Amino acid sequence: MTGTHGRRRRRPTGVARLVAALTARRAVVAVAAVVAVVGAVIVPPPPVTTAAWTDSERTYGLVGTTRFTCGTDTGYAAAASSRFVRGSLAGTDLDTVAAVRGADLTRTRSGVVTAVPASPAPTTDAGGATTFRNPLSASAGSGLVGLDLTGLGTNLPAGSAGALNQFTRVAPTGTAAAAAGLVSDSGGLGVTPTTPASSLPGPARIGLTSVLPASTALDRADLTVGAVASTATLDGCRALESRIWGDGSVTGVTRDYGVAGLALELHSPAVAGLSGQVSSTVTSLNTAVTRLVGVDGTISGTVKTGVLGTVNALTNLLSLGSVSGDVSISGLNLQTAVDPLVAGSLTSADGTVTITPATGLVTVDLAKLSGPSGGINGLAPNTEIVLSATAMNAITATVSGLLDGFTSSLVTALRAAVDKATLNVALRVDLTATLLGVAVPVLKVDVVVQGSLSQVLASPSTAKASVTGTVLPVLGLGAALSAVLNGLLTPLANSAPTLVGSIASLLTTTLVTPITTLGTTLSTALAPVVTAVGTLTTRLPSVLSLRVNLRPDQAGYPGGVVTTAPADKWSTSPYQVGALRVALSAGATTVNSIDFATSRVGPVSTLPR
Repeated sequence: MTGTHGRRRRRPTGVARLVAALTARRAVVAVAAVVAVVGAVIVPPPPVTTAAWTDSERTYGLVGTTRFTCGTDTGYAAAASSRFVRGSLAGTDLDTVAAVRGADLTRTRSGVVTAVPASPAPTTDAGGATTFRNPLSASAGSGLVGLDLTGLGTNLPAGSAGALNQFTRVAPTGTAAAAAGLVSDSGGLGVTPTTPASSLPGPARIGLTSVLPASTALDRADLTVGAVASTATLDGCRALESRIWGDGSVTGVTRDYGVAGLALELHSPAVAGLSGQVSSTVTSLNTAVTRLVGVDGTISGTVKTGVLGTVNALTNLLSLGSVSGDVSISGLNLQTAVDPLVAGSLTSADGTVTITPATGLVTVDLAKLSGPSGGINGLAPNTEIVLSATAMNAITATVSGLLDGFTSSLVTALRAAVDKATLNVALRVDLTATLLGVAVPVLKVDVVVQGSLSQVLASPSTAKASVTGTVLPVLGLGAALSAVLNGLLTPLANSAPTLVGSIASLLTTTLVTPITTLGTTLSTALAPVVTAVGTLTTRLPSVLSLRVNLRPDQAGYPGGVVTTAPADKWSTSPYQVGALRVALSAGATTVNSIDFATSRVGPVSTLPR
């Protein structure tokens, strides 16, 4: 040491003892011996002590200092990245597709920030934290075969930041954050178990047709993915502080994910054709009704035939004359009866299967059918949504039951509409006799039938019915003919039940039988749909794999745990979370593997202090 008294030889300071003492106290700082010289007196170094924590700062005596003041210290390097979709699609690496490019943000210790892609530009606040957002458009996947993201751009609630967000943030204080999917503009998770359906957009779609058996009964099969989201944050300062001064148990990372729904969506031309078949039947029935009514309709013809038959059984002296009056059927609303069924949806009691005849869609809620009872959010890392044989068999049975129920409901609704309609017959049938070579009306027969069609069709009928004959006053009728005519009045009156039975038979042939036939026709047309669903769902578990809460550093990650060791003790590991992985296989070959909403933070590092 050079001073006013010149250079002196160093006195041994017990360095070996000092290093041993420092090691015993798990010190991580360099040690310097301090020798004070005052005249000829050499002052020994102060005793070694262990400093206490003050806030987040730890100081090791006066020998050396390694200090962490988390939230205040700067000079950290940090990285964050966000991907709404990543993986491979039909052999294409999605990271190479510009339309679905993610958001990468890095910061060096010296404060140089780099964002990829370069546009849109990141923003930096007054505290030095830099935020980079690169949301995808709903049409971003339009050029990708088998992936349709457009649904995620529909039905968004007012004020929503969108369902295809990609958010990153790094700060000089050693924090990093990333978020993807339906997240707020500040990176908050927008998909939780309590998020109402009104706050969720439509789904994305992944085509399954290429890996499933071809079928004319089912011409399209998609996996629909509801809104997804993931978030990850890393406090690198806390993590490094724990590693260097503690037991390393504090990772400083928080990760979460959300998946709004998973469904199998099948399109069936036969189901889509139900509406047309039903409408065609209704049109035919309405046309048949117009032929039934009126004075010249088929009901009137049945009445005339019945009256003349009763008369001819007793005499051949009379002929059919004119017929007047009316026959009407009112209150028959067949289309109104079936519209709610055709326009609505059929949903199973447990809510797992929904069939929509208007669109021909058969939708299976895989999250509800195969997921845990509490849903598919909040599950352990790398949880697989298992498509069991039991669950798949349940789909086929449920679809069959719903379609049978639909057919039965249609038949019931149409038959109920027929039963509610009212029949009103008020006819006058004149019977003539030939007098002096001229046909002269000699007997008037009034036929009245009133009641609902259900009353008419009942056996025995409960409709009001009467057949009343009246001998007309005709000059020169003669006693003999008068006696014949009067002898017809009672048989005519007694013929009312038979006449109503004939009308009921006509109504059955014209209205009831076609309705019953419709049920049989629909059942026959839908049988191949049930068979195709059974074939498809049997195959599905072997071609479709679903996992949620993907974390490469945790047990159960597909392909094995991926651990990225820190570069050194002054650096953290990176941490990642993905909301959902969808993998499609054809035999032993994975055709598509898509990760939705992946967020990655770290590493965060600093220089020795």
